[in-house]
Amino acid sequence: MNLGGLFTLPLFLHICNGALLPVPKCKISDTKCLKASAQAAVPLLAPGIPEIGAPPLDIMHIDLIKVNLAGLNMVVKDAVLKGLKNAKIDKISMDMAKKELKIVFSVDAEMKGKYKASGQLLILPISGDGDLMMKIKNAELNVTNTFEVVKNADGKDVIKLKGFRFTYDIKDGASYYLTNLFNGNKELSNTLLKFSNENWKLLSEEFGEPILRACIKVIFTSIKKYLYAHPLEELTEL
Repeated sequence: MNLGGLFTLPLFLHICNGALLPVPKCKISDTKCLKASAQAAVPLLAPGIPEIGAPPLDIMHIDLIKVNLAGLNMVVKDAVLKGLKNAKIDKISMDMAKKELKIVFSVDAEMKGKYKASGQLLILPISGDGDLMMKIKNAELNVTNTFEVVKNADGKDVIKLKGFRFTYDIKDGASYYLTNLFNGNKELSNTLLKFSNENWKLLSEEFGEPILRACIKVIFTSIKKYLYAHPLEELTEL
């Protein structure tokens, strides 16, 4: 899901200047202060900020995810992701020279949606069209966001996010459940599900990137909307 490690910044900066909680404004170089403020902000940002167009992060809705890797063709529609409100911030930093915001966070998450799949899942064939549920435990996402500092309509400096890249590691487990595999053939379905859950680490490494990218994209949008709506001078000390 990471994705994301972006979800903390929009309100952690707001919290840092004391607007929501009695937390002092952080200097950009003070990573300990930034981490504490970011952690306090997680449950506040999760519902979204509709007045500036920042989408909800928990519960997160994703219309479409496409996976086309290593012989697997899968489409997931109407996905719902839960768990980001309980994420743990591991590290956060902002480099004004490189114009990079880095966030590392860990999370347990659950996703449900409608899937359609064909092709190969590692060494086994897969065919199905039904409901999907997956859970991940202790997923660590390391997200680097690039940005530029621009002037807003009032001539004040604001941060405008440009893009992101990420790495991830599902550390403590993942589980998968899909209905209507092989047109309801229970023997083939049970074989595939057993194989998938026994090989969760390999599956997450092979096929997790597009799913997590879709989640982080929503998080990225939330942060981008917030940062552009607030002058840099209000958010933190350089």
